[in-house]
Amino acid sequence: MVFDRILKVGDHVTHPCPACSMDAPRVIDGGFAFSFEVSSSREGNSGVHKEDYPTADHAVGRDAQRRWEVMHARNKVKETVRSQSGQGALIRRDLKDSTEYSPMSPAERARHRTLARGASRAQARAKGGG
Repeated sequence: MVFDRILKVGDHVTHPCPACSMDAPRVIDGGFAFSFEVSSSREGNSGVHKEDYPTADHAVGRDAQRRWEVMHARNKVKETVRSQSGQGALIRRDLKDSTEYSPMSPAERARHRTLARGASRAQARAKGGG
């Protein structure tokens, strides 16, 4: 079947009825509507099985995508703080609704190294049984 023009949703092309072979108007359904409020934690009622009932692969993929977006946003903030301060080492503070980064002073860096060495030695002693 060749069309002379592009059909639009508003065009009602007639089609032969399979029962009586008379021309019948094409009726276009009004579509679908969401049956509940859509939020980021709930999937929509789209009528697409893959989207409404995701397999484990799809659910894991969506979760991973959300987590990567958070990591990329944090990395962007960290790079901004590093470029403005000229320091590579940062201190992370987890606040109630956000995460904050600030440059680490030389004294804080020395304290951190001392703590890290002590933890490393304690771990080695624990593995060695002594």
